[in-house]
Amino acid sequence: MTELARLKAGASTVGPEAGSGGSKGERTRARLLDAAAAEVARHGATRASIGAIAAAAGLQTGSVYFHFASKDQLIAAMLEEGLRVTLSHLDAALAVADPDDAAAQLRVAIRAHTAAVHELPDYTLAVLAPAFPGDDGPAAPAFQALRRGYLERWTRLVADAQRAGVLAEGHQPRLLRDLIFGALNAVGLGGRSPDEAAAALEALIGLDRHQEGAARDNVVPCGQLGQDRRGIADDSVHL
Repeated sequence: MTELARLKAGASTVGPEAGSGGSKGERTRARLLDAAAAEVARHGATRASIGAIAAAAGLQTGSVYFHFASKDQLIAAMLEEGLRVTLSHLDAALAVADPDDAAAQLRVAIRAHTAAVHELPDYTLAVLAPAFPGDDGPAAPAFQALRRGYLERWTRLVADAQRAGVLAEGHQPRLLRDLIFGALNAVGLGGRSPDEAAAALEALIGLDRHQEGAARDNVVPCGQLGQDRRGIADDSVHL
């Protein structure tokens, strides 16, 4: 099973093909995407080798062009698909958490991101990490829109948690979001298990204490979380 298929199997919103074998062409395409993610994670988009990608996918170089017109198109498809699956996984996790409970929403988002890092380590490096030296960065509009959407979701989750008293105020939500990403990405890519990484971060930022306090004291509901979101979307566009 490819990396993408493993993560799709855990996300309920990605369609009936999730986790299935698919057609031969679909399986070959998935292998190419995985191979492209690994190559870009190691060398960056500019220095990625189409020959190395083909070899890793078990194909001759010329066979790649049956599925993708160019290396750039293959890399763009890899970036878009990896982020699309990560978004689906996040949406599936948020859908089962109480929308009025900022702590619960942030907790399941942390778990979803940690699962993505664990299941898609190469995609995480290629999609969420800064560009390699010499790379202009992924310029595909579809990818940029998806990436902004993912970051904006997270910025709102952090801002909601601050307003609800779950996270300390006084710092930009975008900064706290990036610190969360940095911790989860570094620990997850370092080989720690998703549950261990998520639990440690929850303890570090006080989510575990908030959960205990909520259960004991029935603390403030978060029904007004939609108020005063001015500037969140604009702020999160700057990566």
